[in-house]
Amino acid sequence: MSKYFHIDTEKTIPFIVGPTAVGKTRIGIELSQKLCAEIISVDSRQIYKKLDIGTAKPTAEECSQVPHHLIDLVEPDQRISAGKYRKLALEKVQELLNNDILPLFVGGSGMYIRAVTQGFFKGSRTDQKIRGHLKKELEEKGRHQLYARLKEIDPDYAAKIHVNDTKRVTRALEIYRINGKPPTKLYEEQKKNPPFPHIIMGLKMDRDRLYKRINSRVDKMVEAGLVEEVKQLRNQGYGKVFNKIKTVGYYEINQYLEGEIEREVAIENIKQNSRQYAKRQLSWFRNQTNTHWVNIGDKSREEVVKELIEIYRDAHAQ
Repeated sequence: MSKYFHIDTEKTIPFIVGPTAVGKTRIGIELSQKLCAEIISVDSRQIYKKLDIGTAKPTAEECSQVPHHLIDLVEPDQRISAGKYRKLALEKVQELLNNDILPLFVGGSGMYIRAVTQGFFKGSRTDQKIRGHLKKELEEKGRHQLYARLKEIDPDYAAKIHVNDTKRVTRALEIYRINGKPPTKLYEEQKKNPPFPHIIMGLKMDRDRLYKRINSRVDKMVEAGLVEEVKQLRNQGYGKVFNKIKTVGYYEINQYLEGEIEREVAIENIKQNSRQYAKRQLSWFRNQTNTHWVNIGDKSREEVVKELIEIYRDAHAQ
């Protein structure tokens, strides 16, 4: 499938986005039931098999209520690029539309959302030689020095990612070396090429409430067996993977199991890193997408879903 692939449809395809722990999964399920839709996950962590508790993956019961797609696709030690995700997502959209089913994207992974809705800028390619040099620099000089360099050439992009996200830091530096322009500039110059009509609807709540939800969810993950899940994955040989990809929840528990930090410190670090991740997600959606926001506040789930339906129908009618 070409990156310029367009889907012939007059249907406006909805996206439900927002920060971690805001309640996207449950609201997405109820909205999809109202719209007779099926959910396409747009989550860069739930796409991995075996990473269940720490990614808040939809349960078997939730998946029985509404079919979920693009979950559990690859092993934890495999990689799936935004380009590959776009191809899979567009194929799934076409398949659902062919069966007269409305796709509903639900998730919080900004790069995947951009890949689906905008495609890629000219020059979005890889260079193994440059990538090798950057990997060596990362090993020799450390992540902080590479992150500092990114802040110099593209402070706007650097503000959207964490210093520990070495994959995106090095990718941004690779893009800069290939094209001679920072990623932010290239995205600005990119000719928008949406493959289908769509509307992005975001869920938000006040910061204190969101942070309490994040902290509570981490405690529930630990109670549900997150430590045991990481132990099992380590026994299957995935311990080094967590140090490399630094997925929140798995990275910190792996540190604890390696004896590097105490259990309580690992749990607190998960909460802190999850809060920071939520902050970056909100910043990304505000700056990178035309998002129609719904403030959950004290509204019931039914009220939120009703508001989302009104926004969607207004967009679809235009």
